[in-house]
Amino acid sequence: MPRFIAVHTAPFTEEQLKAAAKEALPRGVSWKLTYCDFADNKFFCEWEAPNKETIEQRFKARNTPFDAVYPVRLFNVAKAKFES
Repeated sequence: MPRFIAVHTAPFTEEQLKAAAKEALPRGVSWKLTYCDFADNKFFCEWEAPNKETIEQRFKARNTPFDAVYPVRLFNVAKAKFES
């Protein structure tokens, strides 16, 4: 499944993230993890989805602000290789 990193600049709270994590996702879409910088309102979220448009549509439908969605590949440093 293709992976993506969504970048958000928004004043999300811990409670908002916890509530969002409980929402149902469309079939074939998975929110994997989020790195949070609450001090600077920056959030970096890993997603799996068929394409980036699916993720962008979800954000727009829920009025979730986002800066960009990037297609990414995971590089495992310990193994010195890309994972599929």
